[in-house]
Amino acid sequence: MIYTLENEMWLAALKKDSDTFSTLVSENAVMVCGGYCCTGAEYASMIKDFGISEYKISDFETVLETDNIIQVHYIVATAADCPENSDMAGVFHVTSTWKNSEDGWKLIFNMDSRIIKV
Repeated sequence: MIYTLENEMWLAALKKDSDTFSTLVSENAVMVCGGYCCTGAEYASMIKDFGISEYKISDFETVLETDNIIQVHYIVATAADCPENSDMAGVFHVTSTWKNSEDGWKLIFNMDSRIIKV
């Protein structure tokens, strides 16, 4: 189920759909992406300017699972939609934490780290 929600979140980013993104991400979520930290609400407002043309999730694993909290790790490969967004293209480790409450499952923490190949 969380795999589906992660895909929905990425698809919303791909489509620059901040409304759908906001339904999946808690307003107060901690989002640490590309060295930048903001809230889920702040990140949702930036989604309309998100610049990826494709994404692919692989190596999806559940790190922690309780009745109300699920933490996952996976690798995502992205491509930029234009040269100005080239910093969004690459391969990244991603960890997300989802919490189930009266509003259903919402992302409460997300962090990525670019995979550097040497």
